Order: sequence, then C-alpha cells, then structure tokens
Amino acid sequence: MKILNISYALPSKKVTNEGLIEEIVQKNKKHLSARELESLQTKIKKFFKLSGTAIRYHRNKGEKSFDFAVKAGQEAMRKAKVNPKDVDLLIYAGVGRGWVEPATANLFQSELGLTSATCFDVLDACASWVRSMAIAKSFLSQKVYKLVMILNCEFNFKEYVHLEMDNKNLETSFSGLTIGEAATATLLTANESKDDSFFSFKTWGEKHDLCKITLPNASDFCPNGGDGLKPMSFFTLPGELLAFTIKHLVQHFSETPRLVSKVHDLVVGHAVSVATTIKVAKLLKMDPSLFFETHARFGNTVSASLPLALAVAEKEGKLERDMRVLLLMGSAGVSTSVASFTY
Repeated sequence: MKILNISYALPSKKVTNEGLIEEIVQKNKKHLSARELESLQTKIKKFFKLSGTAIRYHRNKGEKSFDFAVKAGQEAMRKAKVNPKDVDLLIYAGVGRGWVEPATANLFQSELGLTSATCFDVLDACASWVRSMAIAKSFLSQKVYKLVMILNCEFNFKEYVHLEMDNKNLETSFSGLTIGEAATATLLTANESKDDSFFSFKTWGEKHDLCKITLPNASDFCPNGGDGLKPMSFFTLPGELLAFTIKHLVQHFSETPRLVSKVHDLVVGHAVSVATTIKVAKLLKMDPSLFFETHARFGNTVSASLPLALAVAEKEGKLERDMRVLLLMGSAGVSTSVASFTY
C-alpha cells in the first residue's frame, strides 16, 4: 500500500481558549451567579492547561462542512495528478455526517466526479480513518481495487457540543471544548514492491459508555433501559476513558512484536491532548522528539487527527518519503490500534 497524497482543509474561524470561555460566559450568565461563573471559568482554564489545548478551527458564518471535504478531495487528486475517473473506491470515514442513511460517501462520490468508484462509510469514532486504511490495504493487496480515496469531514462542534454548562456537568462536557474541525483526503494505491504496512486492532466493548453521542432512541439499545444522556450531545468521562485507553494502548503495542522490533522515524498518535501524548511516549520509553503533536494547534479533530498530522508533518519537512511511521490510536468503544508503514 502506497500513500500518494494526503490533503486537508480547515475552516477559517481561529478559536482560542479565551474566546471560547467568553462564549460560555455569555451563554450561561442568565442562569449562573457571578460567583458560579467565576468558578466555572477557573476550572475550564485549569482543564485547558492540563490538556494543552490552545487553538482549534471552527466554521465561520456562511461556511459549510461539505465545501471543505470537496476541497480536500480535489486538492489530493490535483497534487497526486489523479484523474477522478481513475478512483475506483471511496471510503468516507468518521463521525461527521448530515444523515444516518444513505452512506455519506455517496454524496462525495458524486460531487468529486468519482464516477468509476463504488463507495461506503466506515464509522468507528476517532479510529474510523485508521480502520479505513486497513480495509483499503486489504482491497489493494487482493487487487480488488487499484486506487482508493479515504475522505473525512469532521465538523462536529456546533452539532454536538453545547456551551450551556455549569460546575456540575463540566467534567463530562469539557472534552467537547477541545474539538477542532477539519476535512482530509487520503489517496492510496498498491505498492509496486513488497507491502510492509501493518495494522492491529483490539476492542473492549464493555467500555462503550465512557464516550458517546446518542440518538433520540438510545434507550432502546441500552440493556439498562437508558443512560439518561441528552440526544445529539457529546458526552465523555475523560478521566476513566483516558486511564483505561492509555493503559491498554501501551499494552497493545508492547504485545505486538512486529512493531516493537522496528525502528520508526516518526510517531503520530491521536491528538486527544498534549498531556496524553507525553504520557504515552514516557510509558513506551520512546524518544519524545519522534512524536509529531498537533493538539495544541488544531485541537481534537476526531478521525481526522492522524491524516491531518501526517499532512502537516510532510508540509513542515518532518515527514519525508521512505520514512518509517508508527500510528497510535485510542478511540471510544474502547478500541486501540497500532499501525506501521513506510511513507
């Protein structure tokens, strides 16, 4: 499997921690006292300091999610000198979408002019892109398809993050404040030489309730009759989620001899927080300088975090052809993924 190009597109509104806190104050000043607001601001600032969040990008007035996915797809094809009609598989990966069915991939198959491509969606929270990479590798190695595009459009802030909050629900709501928005497009083809890419996944489904965006009918799918979550709202228990995921991600890597024995030139992890990246590097006893961190600049861009980091790393000269790359992903579910390939 060979990556021909990864392109990305960002919305234009640069959102700072200070700007977001001011929005929260304005949203809540009618039902919170001055003392409660001050306490809320203090806690949010503390959490931002712990997470390392600084900047994220959100849609400005008049900007539509759709346009950024199209831009990323067109840019990837232009840079790779690919004719749209030559793409024979489109995988739409990620959480961001405008409907439950049909597959969102159908929309972009049409808009990008991929008339020869069949398409489908892959939805596995933040692991959607790396799952899609593994699927694409399988298809390419079997010569079922020759040219694959993986597209995501992670624009989820205004849809699922609600700024009405107080000191009681801040912990379960805070992670939403780190969410950034981005679209990415990855073009893949079969490798002429031996394919040395490797993907491994593990899942602990019993932890599904640690991070969710629920639909209105969620209670019909809950064994206990419902978890009381607000529909279409981002919910997480960050302390428990991160502790469990980090522990099992590190164990997953350590128990994968094929990866432990390899020397990697660049490590890219899911950009859930700067602190998480530092902790994982320490637990894996890896040189922190090998890690390319993007959370402080873009926030948590969900399933776009890995391809966005790879594209930015190449743009900044940190990623070059023939480098060996290690991918580390911990995702809601809970699922972990460790992957390795030559760029």
